[in-house]
Amino acid sequence: MADIKQDLKALARFLDVKGVKVNVNSETKVPVLTLNGMTVTGLSSVANYLAKTAGRRDLIGGNDAAERAAVSQWLEYRVTEIDRCHSEKDVSTVLKELNSYLETRTFFLGERVTLPDLLIMYGVRSAVSLLTFQEKEKFMHLSRWCDNVQSIEGVLQKQQTPVFFVKNPLYAGVQS
Repeated sequence: MADIKQDLKALARFLDVKGVKVNVNSETKVPVLTLNGMTVTGLSSVANYLAKTAGRRDLIGGNDAAERAAVSQWLEYRVTEIDRCHSEKDVSTVLKELNSYLETRTFFLGERVTLPDLLIMYGVRSAVSLLTFQEKEKFMHLSRWCDNVQSIEGVLQKQQTPVFFVKNPLYAGVQS
């Protein structure tokens, strides 16, 4: 479902961090970033490094230990759940979980965008784009969140087409 290398490159472009070289270890499938002669390994470590390099501590929870822990938790979810989706059933399960979690939230950590919003969006975008409008309606909270995140300037790269969503229910009886 997700392409870690491309997602981290997209994050680096969003954060305007130049000179980033991301590779994925062929044996472990773990991302490795090389920047200014320094090597950082693992999705969470690379993402945190990029955010700090860009001066965007707000994306990693700032000075709040609980928020930083929540950021780590959701980045781990990206690695352990989203990146390991190999079947349609796996994808459906992840989308249902995310939809349920986002039912009462604008973003993963409340009212502002953090690294999990960006990296989970990059991770599920291809799967969400393949859903029909009827299927997107079943995942209305996830769809709302995806639409919000992709509309943030710079999240999508210039060559990427946004995922389209319908704002009004298509079918009678659709419930949140």
